[in-house]
Parts: sequence; structure tokens; C-alpha cells
Amino acid sequence: MRAGEGAPTGHAVRNLIRGTSARFAEKSRGPDHGEGRRVPRRLSYDVDDLRAQPWKKVGDGSHAQGLIHAQALIQTVKEQRRQDWKELPNRKLREVRELRDRLAAELAALIDQGQAPIGRPATLRHEIERLDATIARADERLTRIDVTVLEALLSKIDFATGALFPSYDTIAAWAVCSRNAAIEAAKRLKARGFLDWVRRSIRTNNEGEFAPQREQTSNAYYFDHRRSMAPRTWQRYMQILVAKLRRLGAVPAAVAPGAPSAPREVQYAPLRAALASAASSFDNAST
Repeated sequence: MRAGEGAPTGHAVRNLIRGTSARFAEKSRGPDHGEGRRVPRRLSYDVDDLRAQPWKKVGDGSHAQGLIHAQALIQTVKEQRRQDWKELPNRKLREVRELRDRLAAELAALIDQGQAPIGRPATLRHEIERLDATIARADERLTRIDVTVLEALLSKIDFATGALFPSYDTIAAWAVCSRNAAIEAAKRLKARGFLDWVRRSIRTNNEGEFAPQREQTSNAYYFDHRRSMAPRTWQRYMQILVAKLRRLGAVPAAVAPGAPSAPREVQYAPLRAALASAASSFDNAST
């Protein structure tokens, strides 16, 4: 009888055998969910998988350049935090929410009446959507704890390899905040392009047993600013970074405006010979 006609699948048979063996050995199955069991999340990779090692060296891998990259990123996130709260302070956010509530009440009243001025409901819906977007943007405003968490992560990164994989409990200890605060800070930093991560999982010690074979472990954190930052934020970050690198002498000064560039050598031999002959004739005529 085939599996589709009611026969147990191979996976079910293997689980049954493992379960029976575990009962004979007086072993109990560990929890699949909840406390004591870190269930692997979707798109988690084994710690030894290259996809779980997204790091790359910071700058040239030296401590000096690593510090400069970290300082540039921290300065950028601080500037962005100030800009966020300048553009959308709590006072303005309260006004937006109050206006949104009034428009929603007006729209509900028009719907209840069954008759409304032509175009008014559509206008109200459009305005409510715009206000909802503003309110949602407020949730992504960077906070002081976000800056503190980023500073903590950058203080522990290995500049030579970029390796960085602390648990949320460890991040919270570094930043002197609660675990939930560290998680929310990481989410906001990721949403703004200042941080990214890959989920990782590890094997348990239950191989061959009727028990979970994998569990979640800490994330692998990395930085991919060019891809994830908003264009203006990226440009500002690069301005700060290049200025700091130039002071270190790691970036050559820009060519002065109007300075002649070195001529490129002509690769085609006959043409090169003809140009040389013409130049020689010109020099002879000049003398």
C-alpha cells in the first residue's frame, strides 16, 4: 500500500522506531517548544555553513582602520537619531494621531449615513493612509539605546575578520539594558541599514535519538551599508568615513581641479610609431 493510500511514511516509521527505542532505554523526549527548547527559526543555517559566516574584514583589517569605520558609523547613527526626532518629535506625532482619529471618525460617520459627498470618502482614506505611514515611521525613529547597542557591538567586533555573533543576553549585558530592549534596538538598526544578521542553528547531542536534532543559536551580525542604508544616509556615512581615513593617510588626496592627467600609452604599434614621428618632426620644426 502506498503512503498516499494510508500507509505510514518513512519519516513516521523512523520516528516510531526511535520513540520505541527511547522508551525501552527509559529516555524521555525533550520539549519541542517553549522553555528549554530553542526551536530553529526559518532560514537558519548551520554555524559551519558559509552562509552563516557573512563577515568580512573591516577596512583593511587593521585596528586603526577598524576604529575609524566604527567611529564613522556611530557618528552617522547619532546624526540620524537627532534628525529623526527633529523631523518627528512627540508633539507632532500626537497631532498626527489626533488628526488621524478625527478623519477616521468622519469616514465612519459618512459610511453609516450611506450618503456622502462625491470623492470625500476616497480623500479621507488617502489622508488616513498617509498619516498611518507617518505613525509607522515614528516606530523606526532611532533612540539612545539603539546608539548604545551599536556602540557595544562595534566595541566587540573582530576587525580582522568581521566576526560578531553574541547572543541577545550578551548584547543586553554589554549595553546595560534588558534583553527585550536589545532585541528592539537591533530591529530598528536593521530597518535603517546600520546592522544586519543571519540566523544560525547548531546540532544537539541527540543524534540517533528520538529527540530534536537542531536548535537555534545566536545570530551572525554583519554590516552591508551600501545595500541596506537609505541613499542619503549612505552618502553621509561615506563623507564621514573618507574624511577620517584621509586624516589617517589611508585615502589619497583628490586630484586638484584642472590638474593634467597622465597620458595613456597607445597600444597599436604602427599608430604609436606615427605619433612619435610626428612629435619628432614638430620638435625639429620648433627649433
